[in-house]
Amino acid sequence: MFGISRAAGTAIGILVLVLLVIGSGWLMVREIRSMVSEAAESATAAADAKWTAKIEEANAAANQKVADQAKAALQIEADANSRINAASRELEELRKRNAALPNAGAVGLSADRGRLLPN
Repeated sequence: MFGISRAAGTAIGILVLVLLVIGSGWLMVREIRSMVSEAAESATAAADAKWTAKIEEANAAANQKVADQAKAALQIEADANSRINAASRELEELRKRNAALPNAGAVGLSADRGRLLPN
């Protein structure tokens, strides 16, 4: 044909065919690597999203517990303040009743003063 022998033409044809197979093989490997990389990125993103959601859920539960404890502490404080105020009022009332009793220079504890003592 162009001055090359049939054996040389066949060799060139085989060489071209081998180069085409190698090139297509390289393209397939590159495509497979790309697919694997995309799958890995997708799996990583899914795992990150899953764990982020779990962390947010745990944080929300912890924050709710903190809020519940703060509410309980405020209730306990209000109850304690109420009891303190009641005891202060009772003490003031006892002081007034004690001051109203006659003193008359008596020695010891009179029956009226004894009634003011708690049981």
